This record gives sequence, C-alpha cells and structure tokens, in this order.
Amino acid sequence: MGKTHNFQQVRKIKPTWMSVSGHIPFKNGTSIPYESTLERDFLMYFTYLPSVDEIIPQPITLPFVKNGITYNYTPDFFLSFTDGRKPLLIEVKPKTKWQKHWKEWKQKWKAAIRFCQENGYVFHVYDEDRIRHLALFNINHVQRYKRTLCEQEDIDAILAQVKLMGNTTIDYLLSRFFAGSLYRMRGLQIIYHLLATKQLHCNWFLPLNEFTEVWGNNDE
Repeated sequence: MGKTHNFQQVRKIKPTWMSVSGHIPFKNGTSIPYESTLERDFLMYFTYLPSVDEIIPQPITLPFVKNGITYNYTPDFFLSFTDGRKPLLIEVKPKTKWQKHWKEWKQKWKAAIRFCQENGYVFHVYDEDRIRHLALFNINHVQRYKRTLCEQEDIDAILAQVKLMGNTTIDYLLSRFFAGSLYRMRGLQIIYHLLATKQLHCNWFLPLNEFTEVWGNNDE
C-alpha cells in the first residue's frame, strides 16, 4: 500500500531515571525508541509482525481545546502495514491510568479520533490487556536464542528446505536434519534462533512447540 502520510518523530525520547527507556531493533538497521516497559512490550510484538511496514514514534502533534484553552497532544506511535489494513495511531497507557484519567484525557483522544477519521487511520489505546498476550510471551521466549552461535551450513539447509516446501513444522525440520535426541535439541535452538532473528516466521498467537508451522521471508 502506498504511503499517504509524511510523519516523522516530533518529540525525542530522552533517558530518565524515573522510567525504563531504550530502543527495539526494527528493520533495515533502524530501531524504535520506547520510554516504558509497556511501550517496550508493544514494540517487541509489532516489530515481529512481517506485515508492519513502518513504525514512527511520537509521529504528530495534534491541537485540542479543553475548557477554552488550546493544548497539544502527541500520540505514542504510528504504524502502517503492507497487507491492506488501515494504519494505526496508538496511545500506550496502563489500564489503571487510562481508566482513572479517561474523563481528563477524552478531549485529546477525541482529537486523535477525528484526525484518524479524516485521514483513513484508526486510533487505539493499547494497555496491558492488548499487549501482554501469548504472542508476546512466545517472542520473549525465543529472545534467549537470538545470539546463539549456529553453523551457517545448518542455517542454509533449514532455510532452503522451508523455501522448497513453503511452510512446514518444526518437528519435520528436526526429523529431517537433526535425528537423535542430542542433535534434536541443538536443532531446536537453531530454529528458535532463526525465529528470533526473523529469518523464519510463525503464528505467534499459537502455542510454540514442535508442531508449530514455520515459513520464510519469501512466503509472507
């Protein structure tokens, strides 16, 4: 889908002793900043979705009026996709905070909803109920294998087999290339490494086990 927006980060995220901040790797050498653990978990999930084309932090400043005074509101993220779904304008907030302050914040969120309606986007508030799900648990599980040292020959064999078949199960790959209990455990580490480094993909919302179906970058 062609881009119809021209967003760029309007507010820089600075380190602070009061909260957790950092960067999550995305693609093409880019990384996305976050300033809370909830934002970190939000990004961890969405950076593993192959259909996500772009993630822009602090993408735009929207004016809104409250009690006759004009204020500015900057949402947390803008996401666009390659699969035809509408782009998202996102506010990340803990559930207890937005439930406590929704009356105070509703005018700025109405401004975001109105802006999205005018531009073909969708505005959502993401809290821990939307963010901390099985998919995030699975993605976090494979992170320990991200820096696993693997023989390039093993990687090439797995990726070639997956490309040939289109998609297959982890169990098939283990039986095909890593027969025997010791080799099978090593093979599982390599496959998890390929998932962690986004060379293989799966449905993160399903239980991650040997029956998980995987596919490569050419089959998205």
